[in-house]
Formats: sequence, C-alpha cells, structure tokens
Amino acid sequence: MTQVRDLPGPRGLPLIGHLHRFSSKQFHLALEKWADRYGPLFQIRLGLSRFVVISDQGAIRSILDQRPRGFRRNSVLADRFHELGLKGLFTAEGDQWRQQRRIVVTALSRTRLATFFPKMAATTARLQRRWEALADRGAAVDICHDMTRFTVDVTMQLAFGIDPNTLETPGPVIQQHLGIIGPGLQRRLLALVPYWRLVPLPADRALDRAVKVLEQEVAAVVRATRQRMAAHPQQEPSNFLEAMLRVADHEGSNLTSADLLAYTSQLLLAGEDTTSYTISWIIYYFTQFPDFFQQAQAEVDALMAPAAALDDFQQTSHLPFIDAFSNEAMRLKSVAPALSLQALVNTELLGCFIPKGTRLIVLLRHMATSEEHFADGDYFAPERWLPNQNGEVTQPHHPQAFVPFGAGPRICPGQNLAILEMRSVLAMLCRNFDLELVNPQRQVKEELAVVMRPDHLQVRLKRRSGVPVHSRQRVVA
Repeated sequence: MTQVRDLPGPRGLPLIGHLHRFSSKQFHLALEKWADRYGPLFQIRLGLSRFVVISDQGAIRSILDQRPRGFRRNSVLADRFHELGLKGLFTAEGDQWRQQRRIVVTALSRTRLATFFPKMAATTARLQRRWEALADRGAAVDICHDMTRFTVDVTMQLAFGIDPNTLETPGPVIQQHLGIIGPGLQRRLLALVPYWRLVPLPADRALDRAVKVLEQEVAAVVRATRQRMAAHPQQEPSNFLEAMLRVADHEGSNLTSADLLAYTSQLLLAGEDTTSYTISWIIYYFTQFPDFFQQAQAEVDALMAPAAALDDFQQTSHLPFIDAFSNEAMRLKSVAPALSLQALVNTELLGCFIPKGTRLIVLLRHMATSEEHFADGDYFAPERWLPNQNGEVTQPHHPQAFVPFGAGPRICPGQNLAILEMRSVLAMLCRNFDLELVNPQRQVKEELAVVMRPDHLQVRLKRRSGVPVHSRQRVVA
C-alpha cells in the first residue's frame, strides 16, 4: 500500500514547502492545475505541514459520507476561527455540532421557509427599488455588495427575528464589517506561522476590529431577543437565536454567553458570503449568455405576469430553466471549490494509507468539471440539467460529482434557504431588468476569501418596459 510520503506532487522548497507557489486569493486554481498534472491523489506542503490533495469523485463521496465520524475540518482552520471567537456550526464537532445542527435544521425547514417567504419577498422588493433607482441614474451596480446586503437582511430576519434593512440604511452597516472577515481569515489560513500573535499588521488589526464590531452587533441582538422572550415566556422559539437562548437557559446547559455570541456570529457569516457570491456568479453568467438570459426572462414572464416579483411561495418551485442555469453556474463557479479536512482514524484512499491526523484538501469543483463526469465539462450548458425530448439527460452526467452544498451528514443545512433566495432574486431581476457588464473588456476573476467571489463584478441595469413600477422611495447607493 502506498504511503503519503511516496505520493507524487510538485517540488517544494525547504521550510516553506509550496507556499511560494500560491496566491492566497487563487489558492484553489493552483491545486486544480496540479490535479490535472499529478492525478487524483497527490501531496503538497504548506510550511512544514503535509497535505494530501484528492480530486477523485468516489474517494471524495466516501470522505463526505464518513463525516463527522471519520473526518473533521482541518484543525488549523478551526483554530483560526476560534481564536477570533468565531465558533459555530461551520467548525463545530461532536456533540456541539449535533446540538447546533438540530436547531439550525428546524429553523430552516421548508415549513418555516414557507411561513417566512412574505418577509423575503418584502426584502426582494427593497432590492428591486434600489436597482430601479440605480438604473434610472445609469449608475453601476456592485453585485457582490448588494447581494451581501440582501443576504444579511434575510439571514438576520430568519435566524434572529431582527430586520436590519441594510439595503436601505445609510452609513456604516454590519455588512461592511463582515466583508473584512473573510479575506482576513484567508490570509491567516495560508500564513506560514501565526505572526499576528506577536506582530499584528494593519490588516490584522482591522480584522480584529471587524470581529469586535460584529460581536457588539450580535450582543445587541441577543439582548433585544432576551427582552422579547421575557415578555412572552410561553411563546415557542420562532428562530435560531430564540432556540439557542432556550437551550442556554435550560438547567444543566453548558452553553455560555460567549458560546452563544460565537455561534450566532458564525451563522451570520455563513449565511452571508456563500449565498451572496453564488447569486453574483449566476448574474455574471447572465451577462455572458444573453440568449439564455432572454430564455430565463420568458420563463419568469409566463409564471409571474403581471406581477413584478414572486408573490407566492409555490411559484418558487416552477422555475426549471432558472434552476438549470443556476446549477450550471454553481458547477463551474462553486463558491466552495475546495474543502480542508483532517482524518480522525487510520483509513485508505485509492490504495494509499492515510494515517490518523493527516490533513486533506478535497477538490470539489475539479470533479464537477471533469469530462469523466460531465460532457464538455468546461462548457456552460444549462440544458444538461433539463430532460431532452426523450425524457433523458445528456450523458455523461453524474450529479454525484456536483456537490455545491456538500454531501453526507454534514451537507449544508442552509441549502433550502439559499435556493429560495436565489430564485427570489433571479426571478425579480429577469422580470424587471436587462443587464450588461460595465466593463466587458475587464476579466472577472475568481477571488478566494474562505469562499470564492467574483472580483469587480459591476453591471449596468436597464428597466424592462411593460413591468409594474414600484412606488419611488429614496434609496442609498
């Protein structure tokens, strides 16, 4: 049986290994390129730490199915989150993970989402008003910026019962601080040594300040929620925070106030970046394929006319082309192209002995673009997700190689919420606007900051004719 030290891989340097070969913002691209060269199982070194990189679909599915018993998130990743006080479902393990997951799954159930949908529709209407104002001025729209505000508003309403209205609020908002945390964490994950513990740089001090502000914002929400619950002690929890407070106040609970702040802060971070950047990538592909965009507009017009946006939860399940287009965008631009894990037991992968404690990097996006799993894997083809005239799907087409929300026991519990947000925003966009890139000559690059975002994605919107106009309200750009 092959040993880890005998696996192929690129040549590294003493002490630093392969760190000099990476850009922190495009770390995943180098790994995917090496997977093409060295095969489905190879090794790299980041400093003195050795990693096994895996791109084989069968091995990856086996790993995901064995979580959390056989594999956990990389302990370095958890350490970087935890030293900032950001403990939660994303990095939790064991009993803590099981307890939090039960609460999150309940809070994000389809029944809860159906009840919540009118609030999401109202938030989508705010976004529409904002875009109408920008379209009327001919101003550029920073898609990632606006999608982040939208997802913050939705997540805080659903998870905390608080409506921050960052889409229409002038001045500093919580989103501005959230935007600092992802890139800051990414830098620390790839650092050779934790230098910031001795000599923090300006970027590290900015990261610490952003986390502190986030804690203060969440603490204020917790206080307000406690007051509301005290006024209605018999009322059942209606969101994640109320459920966590009920657990914390239960006799014998070991959930501290610090834990509560950490869990809720991390939930907000998780709900903000992943969905906002996914929607942003989908909108990017709309600009690249105007014929597909027109097809999506026709689908929405047929479903929604004369309304300007989805106003019925049942409508969200009747957008097959938008779903297919979204799947294809997620296949090619997964916001989680790689996953860093650690083996909890001795195991074997593709004929290689993997000792307990071995650090792994699982290439999720690479297997979804492989010709072995999807015909013309690098080609954008929404039709691959739709039945053909014979009711069959184009081959090869292996959905098990497509895991934008993960798989196995630790599949993302926010999947249904993310899909609902995507459908709501995209339907509103298609129904009300035409769009184009502000600078089509400038390449929109992939930028990794824990999750992958489109760098400098700016579009210009134009109102479509014949669509109802919202009442004019002042919108802060």
